[in-house]
Amino acid sequence: MRLPRPLFLVGGALALVVIVVVGAAIVWTLRSDDPNLLTEAPAIPTEVPAGADVSPTGVPTETSQTVSDVDLPEGVRRFVVVSGDSSAKYVVEETLSGLPATAVGVSTDVTGEIYLTEDGLYDGMESSLLVDLSTLETDESRRDNYVRNNTLETDQYQYAAYVIESIDAFPTGYVEGEEAALTLTGTMTIKDVSLPITFTVLARQAGDTLTATADTEFLMSDFGIDPPSVAIASARDGVVLQVVIIAREPAS
Repeated sequence: MRLPRPLFLVGGALALVVIVVVGAAIVWTLRSDDPNLLTEAPAIPTEVPAGADVSPTGVPTETSQTVSDVDLPEGVRRFVVVSGDSSAKYVVEETLSGLPATAVGVSTDVTGEIYLTEDGLYDGMESSLLVDLSTLETDESRRDNYVRNNTLETDQYQYAAYVIESIDAFPTGYVEGEEAALTLTGTMTIKDVSLPITFTVLARQAGDTLTATADTEFLMSDFGIDPPSVAIASARDGVVLQVVIIAREPAS
């Protein structure tokens, strides 16, 4: 039996709606990433990975010094961030094809140096972290290209820098290998805009190795960045940032 034309059209429209909804759900499932943020400091690695880079950052800030400039006083320990093992991960909520989704981008090009004493941060040398923004990657290359070329303009502003100015709740009588909860206060620079940023940190140290997870949140617009927006997707302003640090004392 043939359906009357109005019922046929209604049935076709309903089928189209189902297809669109199912298709959108598939897009959301494929494009909404699990942030998979760490909730503790990484375990202390047992050995330095082959080819690991434990050299100081190749792009020092204007005020930074190299160890060759100054002899470190007794009791000061210098930890160099291992690029490739360390990482910086951003998490941004977005609307994709009309549905909420999560974008997650990661760079393992993280460098830096941290100077510590038994009492906390050593202020005679600059402790800092540097992230190569041009190597941030998500699961979508078109998104990555847009963020690099239009949002972050990495041809002109390749790096994000964070200078550590203080460490709060630094443990006294620390037992190697135990996790400690700290707070880092410092200045972050992105696209020539410098702002105070605080990280909550979980860290542990044993032997010549320091590991940590450092978490913070900020708005793109605070750094003069317009949240990405294209025809089918738009990002929210807020950014969750987690930096995972694996750092070692260079052999003397």
